[in-house]
Amino acid sequence: MNQIQLPAGFRDTILEECTKKNRIENTLNRVFESYGYEQIMTPAIEFYQTYAKAFHHLDERDMIKFFDKSQNILTLRMDMTVPIARAVTTRYQDKNGPFRLHYCANVYKVKSSLAGKRSVMTDCGVELIGLDAGSDLEVLTCALDGLEALDLKGYLLEIGTVRFFEEACRHADLSEQQRRTLADLIDRKSMVELKDYLNELPLRPTEKQFFLALPLLGGDQSILDTAYALSFAPSLKEIVVGLKKLAVQLNELGYGEHICFDLGKIAHLDYYTGIIFEGFVQGAGTSVLSGGRYDSLLKVFGCDLPACGFSFKVEELMDQIETAERKKKVQVVYGENKKLEAMKLAAALRKEHAVELVPGFADEVIVKEVDA
Repeated sequence: MNQIQLPAGFRDTILEECTKKNRIENTLNRVFESYGYEQIMTPAIEFYQTYAKAFHHLDERDMIKFFDKSQNILTLRMDMTVPIARAVTTRYQDKNGPFRLHYCANVYKVKSSLAGKRSVMTDCGVELIGLDAGSDLEVLTCALDGLEALDLKGYLLEIGTVRFFEEACRHADLSEQQRRTLADLIDRKSMVELKDYLNELPLRPTEKQFFLALPLLGGDQSILDTAYALSFAPSLKEIVVGLKKLAVQLNELGYGEHICFDLGKIAHLDYYTGIIFEGFVQGAGTSVLSGGRYDSLLKVFGCDLPACGFSFKVEELMDQIETAERKKKVQVVYGENKKLEAMKLAAALRKEHAVELVPGFADEVIVKEVDA
């Protein structure tokens, strides 16, 4: 090998990238702290079994695994929600919360070498543990305030709920395999395949119409009226009414122009139980934040508390923000006999400028401006 290389999916973050990353993290931390969230840090390494407990369907190929000296299987954390759920369970077993926690941390997930995606990303987010769905509004406004604080152009928070699809499957008496197949087709918006598959299932016309329309139930707040009309069971109508109430509240708080709904949104993490949402920014090819409610996750660790949270994807945001204006840089060039004089001058100049000390040959001290 002619050069020292990094593993596939990993890369260094240097120079201006570091400046942007720090700006994003500092901005988001200020927003989270303004909501009363306190910082939490967890180890980058977890037991494999911690994730095996959390997920019903865990794809081991996504994980970076290795062994400790006792031959236990370890893994680099795939997200921060599971480690935080584990930490709250072990550290606050006798307390009911609520716990408001925020973090900025690297997460690791193996990506295909041909996909050109990173295997390590930085997530900045919050977890609100111990409050029921009535606190969803707080979590959503925190996410929206984070997007606003980053001064992003054309941002939008897209809201859905896993309950709409799951409740429809329950009423239609679908098997787990049928549910999973439908979820995949709806998620991919594969309309021809979806129609063919629905024709194979023993569904009533109203049920078939519902599932066929589900991938297209996305848009502004008026889409909730369409979803209500398609709802073939009282419990489905009740879910839509809950989303309408959320929309009214967000409008009254001044966030209306930045929200939309997608009732066909399918959760890619199987621990979600309620609302799910993603943040999108003009110019970004993918979502820049994601989150949702997960009321059953902590129960698997022995602490039955409801929870909701989200995380920003820092690397996806870096191309969407401008580098903050930095202090003007100057150089103080000095000869060997003028070193202390130069250092005193540099200390004074650093109140207004970034200062580089540069050894020179002349027995004098010279201040030079550095081009940006």
